[in-house]
Amino acid sequence: MPVAPRRVAMTFAATIALFLGACGSNNAAESTGEAAGATSAEATEALETAYTGVTGSPPTTSTKAKDGVSLWVVSCGEQVPSCSTPVAGVQEAAKLIGWDVKVCDGQLNPNGWGTCIRQAASGGADVVIPVGIDCAAVQAPLQEAKAAGVKLVGGGGSDCDATGGEKLLDSERLQLENTSIKDYWKLNGKLQADWIIGKTDGKAKVVLLNFTDPVWGPWITEGFKEELATCTGCEIVQTLDIANADTTNNTAATKFSTALLQAPTANAVSIPIGGWMSLGLSQAIVSSGRSAQLNVVTGFGNEVNMDLIRDDKGQDAVLGYATEWGSYGSVDTAIRVVNGEQPLVQGDGFQIVDADHNLPATAGEDYAGSVDYKTVYKKAWGVS
Repeated sequence: MPVAPRRVAMTFAATIALFLGACGSNNAAESTGEAAGATSAEATEALETAYTGVTGSPPTTSTKAKDGVSLWVVSCGEQVPSCSTPVAGVQEAAKLIGWDVKVCDGQLNPNGWGTCIRQAASGGADVVIPVGIDCAAVQAPLQEAKAAGVKLVGGGGSDCDATGGEKLLDSERLQLENTSIKDYWKLNGKLQADWIIGKTDGKAKVVLLNFTDPVWGPWITEGFKEELATCTGCEIVQTLDIANADTTNNTAATKFSTALLQAPTANAVSIPIGGWMSLGLSQAIVSSGRSAQLNVVTGFGNEVNMDLIRDDKGQDAVLGYATEWGSYGSVDTAIRVVNGEQPLVQGDGFQIVDADHNLPATAGEDYAGSVDYKTVYKKAWGVS
């Protein structure tokens, strides 16, 4: 059964407080002679925070989609689930409101992303949603599209002002109340760290993977490091940089296997993208012979990650995120931008899932959370 949170239902105002969670070693247990394996109060609290996570609510303010809108969805790379799944969700939501939808696959390449944006602008797009793509990676194409009158709406990536540039998006997807997109991604890493702190009872020795390409990759790492630093008995024993090129040329699994070999004392692994597990990382953990000793958690994943956890195939936990909620949220934002209305907070949050907490009941089922967000959106949009 899930651990009952000691915090009463979290409000949005408490989101930032999540970043202040603390942990420590099990010195108190050791000094009082408690049995080996006892979990410290700090570790228990860290686990409770991870399992509770933070989630909001979809907007209920009514809006009506304009007719005849052409939407182009630019995928960060259809070969990985963390791109293809939210793209499919955007397609589904856009078709509900009667918009014409085209998908362009950027193939995990900034040049491909830019080409897609330029094709959308020249092809008469009214709206472009780049899924999983930061403005900084495609600044020139976005500037051209904006000059052509295309509305630009975030699909999980940050605007250019996040890296000191000019703001180009008509709106990012506003995910949680009073939470910047940077803090949203840091919370991703923070909750992974909380789970590891709790599962190792404040004695984590971590192999940390850092996703170098997107702006938000290092933000996940930053959030993880800040939270792990609150744990006096925890340390990062190996850091491995992974880029999109490592996933497209099939070197990620080899690099990861080497990192594990170089960290024989590690008892935990943090991986920013759940989709990487199916690219050989889960097999690398199993083949290492250390799966039982490693507490492995990833960022956003899908039903593949849920089944890896369920079947004990090299993954122990994942950041549970209702992917289509974010997709519907981007479409809701696009509707309001096209209408000249104020974009609203969409509420798509997350919580840690493991074999005993928050795991979907059925094999092959993705995490969907407990909020019936599709019904809320349909009612707000006046569709069935």
